[in-house]
Amino acid sequence: MKSFGILQHSLQHEMDYVSKLSEAGIDLGFDVYRFSPNQHSSHHIQGLKYEPLQKEWVETNFKVPEFIYDRCFHSGSTTKKETAFIRWLKTESNATFLGHGLPGKWEIYKQLKKSPLLNRHIPHSIKLHPHTCAKVLSDLLTEHGKIILKPIIGSQGNGIMLLTQNQDQIGVQINHNGRIFHHTYDKTSSLLKMIRSILKQRDYIAQQWLSLLDQNNQPFDRRVVMKKTSYTTWEEIGRATRVGNPESFVSNLHSGGTIQTDQKLLMSESVFHHAESIISRLSHCVATILEETFSPLFELGLDFGIDRSGKVWLLEANSKPGHKAIRSHQDYYTIPFYYCHSLISERKGVNCYGCNSSIKKG
Repeated sequence: MKSFGILQHSLQHEMDYVSKLSEAGIDLGFDVYRFSPNQHSSHHIQGLKYEPLQKEWVETNFKVPEFIYDRCFHSGSTTKKETAFIRWLKTESNATFLGHGLPGKWEIYKQLKKSPLLNRHIPHSIKLHPHTCAKVLSDLLTEHGKIILKPIIGSQGNGIMLLTQNQDQIGVQINHNGRIFHHTYDKTSSLLKMIRSILKQRDYIAQQWLSLLDQNNQPFDRRVVMKKTSYTTWEEIGRATRVGNPESFVSNLHSGGTIQTDQKLLMSESVFHHAESIISRLSHCVATILEETFSPLFELGLDFGIDRSGKVWLLEANSKPGHKAIRSHQDYYTIPFYYCHSLISERKGVNCYGCNSSIKKG
């Protein structure tokens, strides 16, 4: 039996997904384990093993798995102990990670903006610095009236802010754990004091506001999930529409968004189908560029917006997409294991398959 480990910050996270994943893996000849990075570097680690007969996870000690599927969502709060353990797994153990995580939004933005195809589909963004943010925010608000501030490291929409310029004040909406908090600041010291205090804790980018609303004036986006089905092949696994609450400015499912199945509620059919074809082309372009720059990668979640004119915007690219929106693919739960088989057949990866490839320990 080959061994497959799922690395998670919390072993209570994604229970339904990892259980179905494990059943598929066992059928394909894998022992499946789950473990957290909150432990000391050792070739014997603590975690859970899936027992198919009981259909439950059992506590156990086990050797470092041959393949590791990293499902840790980093928000900037990873401890030194966790960081050291993950670094040890990648550099000192014989494990092969299916993919590395992507860097922050700013590094991704700089790489994707270089593409002539993608450039016009990516919102203009600027990295904020405490000493220059006053001018940056003033210029962007004067030009656009509304701007979005996004944490460079983060997921699930947490920490995103919408700034709206009024006559004498700036309205600020902050998304935190699915709730929208409203604040009002004057245009001078109080807003800048708040922004600079936040920048001391985490890095942000400022981005032009895009009116990405459906026909009911609700925010929406199209989530596309791309996965490697072999060492060299990216495949679109599925896509879904996420619609946010009317009072929200984000559409993330963790922020109260829902899956919309009736596309007629979004926009005219002709505009929608034209946008869909553009999204298909852009998705494969994004996967190719990010793979070339930040390999190895295994899966991507790409978020696209469609404005009222029908123009497509790439809003986000992340390497650990959630699984609530996309589960329609017939081989959804077997893909990670077929990818492992591909690495073996291509002689890529762990030492026991005898190759010093570029994805070694990755």
